[in-house]
Amino acid sequence: MWLGKWFKLPALQYAVNFFIAFALFFMCRVIFVVVNQTLYGDITFAHYLTLFRGGMKYDFAAIFYLTAVTLLLMILPFKFVFNDTYRKVAKYFFVIPVSLGIWVNLFDAAFFPFNGRRTNFSFFHEFANESNLGKIFLQGVIDYWYLVLSAALLIFALIKLYYNPKVKESDFAIKNYSLKVLPLTLLFVYLFMAGLRGSFFIDEDHRPMNMNNANEYIKKSSESAIVLNTPYCVIRTIGKTTFTNPGYFPKEELPKAYSPVHTPKPKGEFKNLNVVILILESFGKEYSGFFNGNEGATPFLDSLYQEGLTFTHSFATGRISIDAMPSVLAGIPFLTDHFFMGMYSNNRVNSIASLLETKGYYSAFYHSAPNGSMGFLNFANLAGFQDYYGMTEYCKDDSFRAMDDYDGHWAIWDEEFLQYFAKSMGEIPQPFVTTCFTATSHNPFRIPERYKERFPEGSTPIIKCVRYTDHALRKFFERMKQYPWFEKTLFVITADHTSLMMSSNPEYTTDRNIFNVPILFYHEGGIEKKVSEKLFCQTDITPTILDYLNFDKPYVAFGNSYFSDSDSIGYVVNFNDPLYQISKGKYFLQFDGTEETGFFIPDEDVFLKNNLIGQFPEEEATMLNLLKAEIQQYHLRMIENDLTVK
Repeated sequence: MWLGKWFKLPALQYAVNFFIAFALFFMCRVIFVVVNQTLYGDITFAHYLTLFRGGMKYDFAAIFYLTAVTLLLMILPFKFVFNDTYRKVAKYFFVIPVSLGIWVNLFDAAFFPFNGRRTNFSFFHEFANESNLGKIFLQGVIDYWYLVLSAALLIFALIKLYYNPKVKESDFAIKNYSLKVLPLTLLFVYLFMAGLRGSFFIDEDHRPMNMNNANEYIKKSSESAIVLNTPYCVIRTIGKTTFTNPGYFPKEELPKAYSPVHTPKPKGEFKNLNVVILILESFGKEYSGFFNGNEGATPFLDSLYQEGLTFTHSFATGRISIDAMPSVLAGIPFLTDHFFMGMYSNNRVNSIASLLETKGYYSAFYHSAPNGSMGFLNFANLAGFQDYYGMTEYCKDDSFRAMDDYDGHWAIWDEEFLQYFAKSMGEIPQPFVTTCFTATSHNPFRIPERYKERFPEGSTPIIKCVRYTDHALRKFFERMKQYPWFEKTLFVITADHTSLMMSSNPEYTTDRNIFNVPILFYHEGGIEKKVSEKLFCQTDITPTILDYLNFDKPYVAFGNSYFSDSDSIGYVVNFNDPLYQISKGKYFLQFDGTEETGFFIPDEDVFLKNNLIGQFPEEEATMLNLLKAEIQQYHLRMIENDLTVK
């Protein structure tokens, strides 16, 4: 095979073979779709192009991973790379890994209907103790002979098409050869890094891609398997935290101890209320005068707390922004691993958007940062939000000043973006469920120049941002009240997490209170005005909304409705790595996955200095069993892709 003298250069030989492998991976994706066509019958040709376009990134990355050794061998700027034996070794390091990649891709075409996602490294943990894998494998070969045949043909094509021309060192008898091919070597190093990152740019807006980025291209969770490929998923999850069944309870007895499956019993007809959820960046309770008996930095929110349902003890499940969306919108807490970044980030989920869609709701998610920032676009797609409005859409709206409203570091200023959010809701169909995630109260903690005198520095840099965003919320509600359907709208306001590094009150730095965020339900003329002492968590938000609307379909959520038993005191579970924590009644328990490590009464011991392990055995046993059951349910449902009611 002759492609010209320069294509005899080892680096360019690698490039030719890379694209041969790329074409074969493309065929694997086509076969995957054909075999699973019954699951993808509603996808249009145009959307297939979008999915395959996303898949190109993952194929590039996977092939780079698989052939990294060959790439290294072939780009070295030394003449010994022309040695026949040397290049035969390089061939084996290319053909064998790519063949394995083809094999596992087609294996997943058969396995996907049972697993619901691309196979990852956890597969080897899940089946490590199976004694009959040989029989299972043999039966699979028989049942899926056509995939075995397809794999054999593609691997045969790889071997036959592998480009390895005869070449002699004398063909490149160039003076200073090493120096002259060094730019080519550096180019391939750059392409390798770009392929793994999924972007040719190296800046804060182009982070290395992971499995979750596949959600950027999808409309429903099962489509992520079309975008991804199995070698990539296996490689990227090697050494990652693996969920395992902790075995606290026999599996058949686990639902009796705790189950996240909700079977609603509506108290009346379904209410077609609009639902607006606001997630405020870093708005811990510490900044509220209402909860702390001082002036505070949130006068507007403090007034609103008195007009709706709020809680003296309300908590986040995680410590970073990416934990909030799954918790608030889908009842998926942060336990053991961040859902966005973990190997199960493509699992099927039900969310407030997908569940209310069954009642004819339109849904949209709004975030003022660049589209795709923090992975929010990916999760919004996975969760079933029909539309996403980020900085891209904001800049297309002629009613606003576009990039003049950009804070220069992170996102559109909160005031302008909340006005855009309000304007947009005046144009979308009803009933709707929308979510807006604010951004200004984020590092580097800047506010618009025009407000620097009005909202001065406080005890910490975030205070001025909190004051500014509270002002932006006041103006947002002033605009919302102009809509005739304002009284037919349920508002939910919470924070993604607290800001421990920006805390000036030591009471908010304890293991329990670092999760202390406000949660408010506000429906003018509807929901009761009450400050409840019931323990409440972000994962309780979706069940409470659905219960308030008299939703009547089963769903999965690791949380409970406030209305399910309003006379009892609830409980809160969160993960303060490496400790699991549960608050129930007046008690607070910590558990390391094996042993109980702490038991406290926070109202009497704010700084958790008096460990009471063993002094309240009945309460400890009850709380520990509940915590263990929730952890086990969480792990098993992640492993089994069982976060929805089938």
